Amino acid sequence: ISILLFCLRAAAQTDGTSQPGSPESRMAKATEFGIPSSPAFNMLNENAPARIERSATLRDVKVDWSLTNGQQGYALSPGLAIEVQPVWMLFFDRAPADKFRQATPMARALSTLSLSMATNASQEQNWLAWAAKINLYRQYDPLRDAAYLKLLDAANEDQKDSFNLKIKEFEIQQIRLNHTDPEFDSKNSALLDSISAIEFELQKVRQTQKQRLAQVRDQYVAKHWNASFLDLAFGRLLTYQQGVDTTLQIFPNPQEPGRPDTARLASNSLQIANQGFGVWLAAGIGMGKNCLLSAMTRYGKRPNQVTGTIGEVFSTGINLRYGTRQYNLFAEVFYDSSEAPLPQFAEARFRQRLYMFTIGGDWRIGPNVLLNFGIRHTKDFENGTYRLQPLMNVNCLMR
Repeated sequence: ISILLFCLRAAAQTDGTSQPGSPESRMAKATEFGIPSSPAFNMLNENAPARIERSATLRDVKVDWSLTNGQQGYALSPGLAIEVQPVWMLFFDRAPADKFRQATPMARALSTLSLSMATNASQEQNWLAWAAKINLYRQYDPLRDAAYLKLLDAANEDQKDSFNLKIKEFEIQQIRLNHTDPEFDSKNSALLDSISAIEFELQKVRQTQKQRLAQVRDQYVAKHWNASFLDLAFGRLLTYQQGVDTTLQIFPNPQEPGRPDTARLASNSLQIANQGFGVWLAAGIGMGKNCLLSAMTRYGKRPNQVTGTIGEVFSTGINLRYGTRQYNLFAEVFYDSSEAPLPQFAEARFRQRLYMFTIGGDWRIGPNVLLNFGIRHTKDFENGTYRLQPLMNVNCLMR
């Protein structure tokens, strides 16, 4: 992750206008309405407590830990996902906020593009998924909300300029001191004490400023955590297996010139197999201050858990959340319709109609850490199967 961050930020610094930005600009960039699970975890299908995604204004690298995969009862089977926003990090992350506000609508939309990769082990296989998601509509954008930016500017008003001016005045007086003056040491010491006192007061002002900016951000997120959105995503599902390849190397025998000899060499290899894809559309609408109603529709192909063969899957569902930015609870109803060929008879089709009901929630432990949890009930009325799955994720922004 460190290497990836270094490369992306170094590329961004090639832009001559690139600047770290003011405190209020950095705070606006660090304003997220939510920290949802990575789309790649959604592609793995059993790694996210809520299969219907929440939208987000993420502008940083994110790491997700899936503590249980839901396919092996209560067994611990950790998974890992990494999510980045390449366009944002290359062109806007280190640039002044004005560059984003003045960008074209297409450029701003592309800045929301997120790429994620996830892995997990279940059903005696190692699974790998990658996904790309882009935001098509968002009701509020912190970097383009004039009222929010005005509040941040007001919170950033302080006495730093006057303090810095006093420090410069004392430094000029230091330069003008006569080194031959018998009282040089005492005067210089007094000036140094005055500078230290002002720097201490300046540090207190900066700390107060930081607290005010964080308070304005938290109030803004609390008000708009359930903002409406529309997202489009695409993902791939794969399996991988570590293997050993054996190669034969022919070389001349040093003890018997002219006679070839053979050596058997073993090397590690990685075998990757494509297991399907998915494309989905997710949307949400805020209802009052405490509710968010969201829905998702997805089509794709993936292995059937019963037959093991790859078949078509159509999914749809709705999710209702109630709560605040710090914690909220949800109830989700989801439907999976799939058809897959039988291993023995390719012409025959095995059909599944899975109805899922999940209850769970989000707990925002800190500004950059979110805990997702849920219990999913899955019923197949056609084949009479029933499963109860506990799920838990930890999502963390690497800020």
